[in-house]
Amino acid sequence: MRPTRVEINLNKLDRNIQKIKSLLNPDTELMAVVKANAYGHGIVEIANQALKSGARFLGVAVPEEGVQLREAGINCDILVLSGIGVDQIDLVVDCNLSVCLFTTEMARLINQKAGNKQKKVKVHVKIDSGMGRIGVRDVNEATSLCTEIGKMDYLVLEGIFTHFACADECDDNGYSLMQLERFNKVLGAIRKAGIKPRWIHAANTASIINYPESHYNLVRTGIGMYGYEPKYSTKKSLGLEPILNWYTKIVYLKEIGLGCSVSYGRTYIAEGSRKVATLPVGYGDGYSRLLSNKGWVIIRGKKAPIIGNICMDQMLVDVTDIPEAQIGDDVVLIGQQGNESIYADDIAKLYGTISYEVVTNINKRVPRVYVED
Repeated sequence: MRPTRVEINLNKLDRNIQKIKSLLNPDTELMAVVKANAYGHGIVEIANQALKSGARFLGVAVPEEGVQLREAGINCDILVLSGIGVDQIDLVVDCNLSVCLFTTEMARLINQKAGNKQKKVKVHVKIDSGMGRIGVRDVNEATSLCTEIGKMDYLVLEGIFTHFACADECDDNGYSLMQLERFNKVLGAIRKAGIKPRWIHAANTASIINYPESHYNLVRTGIGMYGYEPKYSTKKSLGLEPILNWYTKIVYLKEIGLGCSVSYGRTYIAEGSRKVATLPVGYGDGYSRLLSNKGWVIIRGKKAPIIGNICMDQMLVDVTDIPEAQIGDDVVLIGQQGNESIYADDIAKLYGTISYEVVTNINKRVPRVYVED
């Protein structure tokens, strides 16, 4: 196995899911969002554990992710949360995936293709209550679309949902409450028209924590089950545990002197004698080049700063203050060693992003190892 590897703790995943479920009413179900290779954690393994831990649905971004789950023998309800293209309709129909709908035109196309195969497709109508990406924006349009779907022989209106734009920003809860009000108006209108979808959902991890009134009978969790609270501080802390650790090893050590440079572009020039370690990991593995000359790792329980530009497959760290460092030593990129720790939140702050991006960017060429306590 490569010295660069990711370890994912399935017991921690289970504990995180139980903590999230503890906020829900007994009749509210959980959708585990496993899009983008389960935020970099491995879609099949995470999906299987999430279902064992009590998830009722799985959420993906594209039909191809749903196909991957079906091919792995997973038979639960899977919702494609994003819009699909015409060329993807057959995948949805053939693999019994629930689909996000927000136009009558796409509803008709799916109904036609499903009819050709004599199969029914479950659909969830997406309401744009303020996110501004996809979805029906008008109450009357939403009612009309739901009514039209009800007339189609091969579509089943299984759900209706929306998505919050600012639920993780407690200083802007007014916008989230406005979105909730808009969504409730749509729900009132379709109920008045006699339309009663089985599943109603709006809450992501942040709104599960912040807005219990948004839970309805289904909630969606992504980043929370992987152990990270939303980007901004929320009203409550669940004590979630990051489930992913990222390791590599020292493969080379050398001494450099005053004026010596390392890596591309000579962005680091030594101001004196330094001891430098080479690590076999780089931006080709998903460790961002934006961390060049500003990030750090942990070696023998001590921080070691990254020096020079991060390369595609290698990077360099200064171990002058860790004289005991040796070739073959474990290096922590994400995780804890001794009294030091560095997690995706910490890395995200170094280059102005969010923990979601840090873990999702870990490339598939990095082996995933699944462990338990």
